[in-house]
Amino acid sequence: MLIVVVLALGAAAVYGASDFFGAFAARRIHLVTATLFNYAVATVVILPAILLVGGVWSSGAIWSGVVCGTLAVFGLLAFYGVLAIGPMSLLSPLIALIQSVVPVAIAALTGQGLSPIGWIAIAVGLVALVLLAPAPKRGQTHISLRGGLLAVASGLLLGASLIVLDLAPKNSGVVPAVWEIVTGTVILAIAWLVLRLLGTRASGLSFLQPGPDAIRILSSRRAWLAAAFSGVLVAVADTFIVLALHVGNLAVVAVLTSLYPVVTVILAATILKERMTRLQYVAVALVIAASLLFSAG
Repeated sequence: MLIVVVLALGAAAVYGASDFFGAFAARRIHLVTATLFNYAVATVVILPAILLVGGVWSSGAIWSGVVCGTLAVFGLLAFYGVLAIGPMSLLSPLIALIQSVVPVAIAALTGQGLSPIGWIAIAVGLVALVLLAPAPKRGQTHISLRGGLLAVASGLLLGASLIVLDLAPKNSGVVPAVWEIVTGTVILAIAWLVLRLLGTRASGLSFLQPGPDAIRILSSRRAWLAAAFSGVLVAVADTFIVLALHVGNLAVVAVLTSLYPVVTVILAATILKERMTRLQYVAVALVIAASLLFSAG
């Protein structure tokens, strides 16, 4: 169990850092452009992992990666829609909970049993997910039907992507992760071309554009470097998570990897000087407690 905890927490840590630097880049670069560049870099970085880690190329490995990549990208696009609609402080824990609960439920139904300590650790981790959400701003107390539906869709798609990735053959190594990232790159490239033809402002997608204040504060060079670094981290995280699924329980991997926002919150507090709430400090402590329980279980 220890190796699974290390790999899953490693994926969560790297995903959290990738999320932070990706969002940092999107302050200066068009959101879809930044994400496409992120995925393109991840594609280049993860290809050598095949030589280092290896894996058997089979139809099962390929289709699981392609389906996972498709679900993950559309879940990501739905997540962007939630960002635009808000309130994110209320919808983000909903997405995180669904994203982790769905694989946990499937793991239980398919007989991937856990010890009582393991189930306690899952409960602790889910509580931490809720507490990680930022405090709601004044007036942001209502979830619209559209925002709620998009949040549910995002959580279901992201959770389903992990379930599909878990179906990959155990001897496939990083092959599914490679196909996941390549598939995501292709879909994002198509989306980028469509947006170029339609125009984000004309099509009602102006939220994809960086704000004028961010453009003045952040240089283009730093934004592109952040996007590239985010892509490198995505490749590393995907490698960790597929290896964790090969050797571990789907429920454990789902809950631990979904704790990536704790790293994003810590980086925002350290680099951007954003204040953490008391509940977020409690969430960090619960993440540590859940990790120790999983290791013991």
